[in-house]
Amino acid sequence: MFLAPLSLLSLIGLLSCASVGSPGGGLYDETPPVLVRSEPVEAATAVRKQKITMRFNENIKLDKANEKMTISPPQVKAPTITSNAKTLTIELRDTLLPNTTYTIDLGDAVQDNNEGNPMENLSLTFSTGDHIDTMKVLGTLLNAKDLEPIAGAFVGIYSVDEDGRFPSRGTAGDSLQLAIDSIVNLYPDSIFSLRPLERAGKTDASGRFTISGIAPGRYRMFAVNDGNTNYMYDVNTEDIAFVDSLIIPSVGSHTASDTIWNRFDSLKVDSIHVHEVIDYYPNDLCLRMFNEGRVIRYLDDMTWKDSIQIKLNFSARMPEPPQITLLGEEDRGLAGIDKDAWLICEPNPTNDTLVYWIRDSLVYHRDTLKLQVTYPFTQNGIDIIRTDTIRLERPEIKTAEDTQKEDQEDDKGDKKKKKKRKKDKVETPTDSLPKTVFMTIKVLENKIDIGKRPHLETSAPLDSLNVKALHLEQKKDTVWVPLDFELEQDSLRLRRYTLHAKPHFTPGLNYRLICDSASMYDIYGHPVDSTALAFSEKKTDEYAHLLINIQGAEGTAFVQLLNEKDNAVQQVWVKNGQARFPQAPVGKYYVRLIEDRNGNGRFDVGSLAEHIQPENVFYMPKMLEMRENWDYSETWNVRATDLVKQKPDTLKQNKPKEKQEKKSKNEEYLKEHPNLRKKLR
Repeated sequence: MFLAPLSLLSLIGLLSCASVGSPGGGLYDETPPVLVRSEPVEAATAVRKQKITMRFNENIKLDKANEKMTISPPQVKAPTITSNAKTLTIELRDTLLPNTTYTIDLGDAVQDNNEGNPMENLSLTFSTGDHIDTMKVLGTLLNAKDLEPIAGAFVGIYSVDEDGRFPSRGTAGDSLQLAIDSIVNLYPDSIFSLRPLERAGKTDASGRFTISGIAPGRYRMFAVNDGNTNYMYDVNTEDIAFVDSLIIPSVGSHTASDTIWNRFDSLKVDSIHVHEVIDYYPNDLCLRMFNEGRVIRYLDDMTWKDSIQIKLNFSARMPEPPQITLLGEEDRGLAGIDKDAWLICEPNPTNDTLVYWIRDSLVYHRDTLKLQVTYPFTQNGIDIIRTDTIRLERPEIKTAEDTQKEDQEDDKGDKKKKKKRKKDKVETPTDSLPKTVFMTIKVLENKIDIGKRPHLETSAPLDSLNVKALHLEQKKDTVWVPLDFELEQDSLRLRRYTLHAKPHFTPGLNYRLICDSASMYDIYGHPVDSTALAFSEKKTDEYAHLLINIQGAEGTAFVQLLNEKDNAVQQVWVKNGQARFPQAPVGKYYVRLIEDRNGNGRFDVGSLAEHIQPENVFYMPKMLEMRENWDYSETWNVRATDLVKQKPDTLKQNKPKEKQEKKSKNEEYLKEHPNLRKKLR
């Protein structure tokens, strides 16, 4: 038996009035706030006031309102948004433009004050003119290099006259605007750097955007990851995108039907509601965002890693290593330090992390270091030379002897002390300076890929090396046979060497490199002990064999095999419409194709000034799982799937968090109070 609707609502109201939701106090509030009225009202015209108020049916609070609120046309002066009890207030600080439709999108920034239930998709539209512009354009913003969705960027438009020119804003006596008009007419893309976007939308976690309140007409479209929130590309380190063709909004419609099911019998249809749905076009725009290659350089961190290593982390690739000057040696009576040779620089491959090896004992035995660091620094989009004075304290470190002594004590068996020392070993690094007699050398790969070369790495940079005291041997059957070889030092990573066999390494065979005692010395005077380094080359049947027939690609192109972190592990050119991977690694992999217009074997960005889009990138929209000694053949039309749907979700780094279904507190409450459930039936 059901209560009448009025009685049911009354009962729920009485129960919920007792408490917000504590056990015994009634049902929880699980409903979001409801907008009761607003000033101006939705779709109001001839609006003059810059103060907007919204009144709700209950007390509210704001959640990241400044981040979630988007206003179009964009506001150069940031608006203020506040809440008080049931009222939300927005103060627009920019002067309202005449005959313009305004849209304010708050997303889910408004929540009820007690339980935090958000009101979804809250928005308000009004006009300063006599009508509301209702057109919309929709699309997706992707990273040009890897098709990752871009969240939190602004996509916007500028209106264009019938003749394809931007409307003039300059008036007699306004020399600045007249100058801007002249530049824009000569270089149309420069408008993005000279005027804020006229209307804009913000991309969500999926890279999707909607620009609303558009009047009929013709538009140019741009996007910017706007660091200074002024809705234009005026800082040359910002990421941007643009559309080549004009955007012409239009409206259509289609008929849709909704099935109304019986509330008592879920298999019975009560009625079918037929209604018209408005469609806005274009609704499938795809912009590809890129950075023109200008980066912001600064020193992110500098640490005295251990007694002989100083580590510098920079925000971006450095064009050249910084200059480091040791200060204060004259005060300490240490004028004998060689200022040009006390440091050796070892950069990483991307040249943004640099390790400096201190080779002078008069320096690395100090308790503090005072250094002067001179390096390129980005200021207002331009690289300048900056000098910082930095003081470093000697780090807490353990010597090799300390570690060895603790290991011996561990063997004696005090479990509590052993556990504590194990924790300390993780937190306190061991010093890189060997306190024992010998330096060390190791091989980085125990198994090398076919066609590759083994890499060796020493514990510290070398001061001397006697190649004649090194011996490469190949095992044939049970006999070790000597081989000729060459040892090549890496041009950047000074401790790394590449071993080249003559004539070559052979798949499936074992090798060893024997280093005689004292065949090499590091910069601290430590010799290597007699050492044998073992490795082998993989067999051909340890690989998969992949052939991809490429369709739809234009011009020169190459294909990359990607691991599950979206990093390329192999790369081959497309030849005669095919990409061949004769030694594809075993495991789960993905495929990316780049149309390489200049044939340099890497992805190149675009240029706004030259109106050049970035090179085209495509993803095979599935994963390949390859096994040893299997042959795989795929046919892939790179343009058969929409670009926004190509990259597999499992490979995406930027994706919206899956909304977990919110558990009903009332269901839990009613389980504990079955008598109340009976009353509600």
